[in-house]
Amino acid sequence: MRAHGTKALVASLALVALGAAACGSGDSGSDSDKGGKGGGTKGTGAFASCSSTPNSCNSGKAKAGGTFTYTIEKEVTGWNVNSSNTNTFDIVEVIGGISPGVFTANPDFKPALNKDLMVSATQAVSGGVQTLTYKINPKAVWNDGVPVNADDFQYYWKTSNTKDCTKCAPASTGGYDLIDTITPQDNGKTVVVKMQKPYADWQSMFGNLYPAHLAAKHGDIKTAAGLASSFEWFDKTVPTWSAGPYVISAAKPDTSVTEVPNPKWYGTEKPSLSKLIFRIITDQNQEVPALENNEVQAIYPQPNADIVKQTGDIQDAQYFLGKGLNWEHLDFNTVNPVLKDVKLRTAIFTAISQKDIITRTIGQFVPGASPMGNHMFVPGQVGYKDNTTSTKQGSGDVDAAKKILQDAGYTGVGSTLKNKSGQAVNIRCTFTTGNTLRQQTCQIVQTQLKKLGVKVTLDPTDDLGGTLDKGDFDLILFAWVSTPYVASGAQQIWTIKGGADYGKNNDPAMEAKITQASQATSTATRNQLLDQADVMLTKDAYVLPLFQKPTFLATKSTIVNVRDNATSVGPPYNVQQWGVKS
Repeated sequence: MRAHGTKALVASLALVALGAAACGSGDSGSDSDKGGKGGGTKGTGAFASCSSTPNSCNSGKAKAGGTFTYTIEKEVTGWNVNSSNTNTFDIVEVIGGISPGVFTANPDFKPALNKDLMVSATQAVSGGVQTLTYKINPKAVWNDGVPVNADDFQYYWKTSNTKDCTKCAPASTGGYDLIDTITPQDNGKTVVVKMQKPYADWQSMFGNLYPAHLAAKHGDIKTAAGLASSFEWFDKTVPTWSAGPYVISAAKPDTSVTEVPNPKWYGTEKPSLSKLIFRIITDQNQEVPALENNEVQAIYPQPNADIVKQTGDIQDAQYFLGKGLNWEHLDFNTVNPVLKDVKLRTAIFTAISQKDIITRTIGQFVPGASPMGNHMFVPGQVGYKDNTTSTKQGSGDVDAAKKILQDAGYTGVGSTLKNKSGQAVNIRCTFTTGNTLRQQTCQIVQTQLKKLGVKVTLDPTDDLGGTLDKGDFDLILFAWVSTPYVASGAQQIWTIKGGADYGKNNDPAMEAKITQASQATSTATRNQLLDQADVMLTKDAYVLPLFQKPTFLATKSTIVNVRDNATSVGPPYNVQQWGVKS
């Protein structure tokens, strides 16, 4: 999963995970709930058909040449998207054109093998042992001519399993901690992975490959120290390497990242653009004017009512307002001594009204928007069940919240709330600088919690990934940009070892359910286990889901083959096809 503006973290996380039922042998299977059309609410121009044809809307022939500028909303604070510190949605968008993965996710949420990089990726289960076989395109090379091979898979594994490199902080450990061996064949162009235990979401693995031969120049990757050194080098160093359709030619981390076609690109479709620029605009209010003035040709902001209306007024622009696997949420930092108390957290979540937040934010431009009640699935996915409403979390029931506090021995309820130690309950509500919708949400929370006697201070951050990774927050607002593959995503964000459990919730019983789900061989069993885990997670009052977040993509009408992809890979899933209409 990735965070939109956090892990793929935004959530973004950098993985593109895929749940596949274990079978006797052969190609990867497809369960009925692995895909599904992203529900769009409105499309204009060539985006009008995106709800019904999400994978092909805005298709067209691109002319040779031209510069295309695409907006991202976060500064580039690092370059290693496999690190928990850097795995934000915006950075994943930038890196996607240079760092390929085995699988990707299409706009209809269905998985797709990366046929430029891979010939095939299959699994076989025999005697309870799962074996994965990856056949790499013989023509696949890094831009210095070195073949993409098993060494790159080995490096990914060793920096993500938390055993070979204890100082690496991977964005996800899902699956990597279960690998027994990786064996190269065919001069490294075939990779055979033997698992210790079956891993249902095996296709979530190896999402963004990094060049092992360059890693070896910045640390002895046969040692833990060398792995950590190279892992950090990738994060701090602007990439000159690429195994994708583009290569970075210039980078100003607070301004823009420029990419040009990779002359060593081995894929079937060559980029038509002469230059692709990722322009960083952290103030949402500046994005629509930039589009109108043709300073940028595409924007992908978190929408608000003004952005939607103003974009609709631009005559030579088109937009798509959709919904997919993105969801907005409030997270506690349970390491905070005051917030360790689950009763306090429950009371705060009970006093917060999801409906009030929705009415005053996305409800103004997304008809039918409603509260979300699950941490594992979004509405519309098979397996979704509302486990939140029955707990009164998100209800805005201030009286019920006050009673919880009074029964727990808190004083000053309704005036200046203090715990049993006499410590005042003062918290920060952290959100991304320049994000109007999130600022409004924190302001609403500030007003709602004042009724309990909780003082809330607004705390904008211009480095969401860093803030999360350091745990520098009390209550934080962001979104997970999920993948269609729920078990591996749950491991990543709800378990201590997963890499993205930023608030450090500690619930071993809940984590055990998620681990069981990740190894389940049937979709029904997996969903049942995740539902049980969600009930437990809800009782922890750790994260309050708010709503399924709308996505908003707007482009100039001259741009073709760019379309919304509400999964963790974002619109750049097909970046080599982007271009100017011929």
